[in-house]
Amino acid sequence: MHLNTATPDAPRGIPHAPYRLATPATRPQLHRLLDAGQAWSATYGGRMSNHLPMAQQALLELGASAEQLQAFTEAHETVLEPRAAEPPARIVLARDLGRPASDAAWRAHFTARMAVAGTPTALREALALLLPGAGTIAFHGLIRTGHAVLAGHDAELAAGLAHWASHFMPLPVLPAEEPLPWPDALQALQQLPRPADVTGRFIACRMEAWGAVPGFAAAAARLPAGPDALRDLALLAARTYAATGNFTVLHLLTACHALAVLEPWWPTPALAPGFVVAAAAGLLASGATPALVLDTPPTRPWPTLISAACAQHDAHVIKLTHAAWRLGRRWPDPAWRRAVERAIPV
Repeated sequence: MHLNTATPDAPRGIPHAPYRLATPATRPQLHRLLDAGQAWSATYGGRMSNHLPMAQQALLELGASAEQLQAFTEAHETVLEPRAAEPPARIVLARDLGRPASDAAWRAHFTARMAVAGTPTALREALALLLPGAGTIAFHGLIRTGHAVLAGHDAELAAGLAHWASHFMPLPVLPAEEPLPWPDALQALQQLPRPADVTGRFIACRMEAWGAVPGFAAAAARLPAGPDALRDLALLAARTYAATGNFTVLHLLTACHALAVLEPWWPTPALAPGFVVAAAAGLLASGATPALVLDTPPTRPWPTLISAACAQHDAHVIKLTHAAWRLGRRWPDPAWRRAVERAIPV
């Protein structure tokens, strides 16, 4: 993969990998595991996303040992399902975008496009196609794509993009209007009428229900979308998760991180309207009260939190820690550590 995925230097006092154990995990080990992981389906148990490759990359960057990475892999594989054998098929956008059974065809499509145009061009083209559905399958297509870029693994990148394309779920977007201040914009969202069926098991289904509410697109169009919008959305998610521990808000935080990773390949410099409306739908689907200020300051340092995360068996906690740690290096704020503290009780 010819993408510049170098990790920026950590702030002074926080090493890049806080705990280098006797046998550290390595990128070659990660790539071997990702190669083997291509045999697993992108979903299991119906519409549950396969979190294994995302957590594997996060563990490597957090400084997990080779033994921790291998043990996590073996434990997580027990719930996964093998990919179904599918004959090669040519992608037809009008037919295959949003068709889960087209996953294999989309993998082949993106693999071929990377081989012909190069990975950076293929990724930029794919984002132009897919960002209108940024919230697809509870943001997992976007999140898996971001981790694949950090992993530097073309087959995994094709898998992430295919997961996104085959479950594509756009939400209604209106032209951006004069943005409201954050408190007013969030209040406008909270005042929308509650959809009749918003209690489903899957986050994406609840997001889709909110997207269909009259007035949703107009309210989402008033959210701030300027140069600092992604930072503000990510911090809103971190503070809200710190206050509530809400599982849906956790996904919004990790999605903000994934979009930040992909920023060099955004099709336009501005934050994609598809992500703004997905964030709005995600906040509503969470049922959580948005928190614009931090509830309490964090008390545990990053090395302690990261060490604890590397010992976790919960992929969501690992991914949250990784996302918050990296976002905190770009936009320093105590909210990132406080969010991780919420996920990892003492």
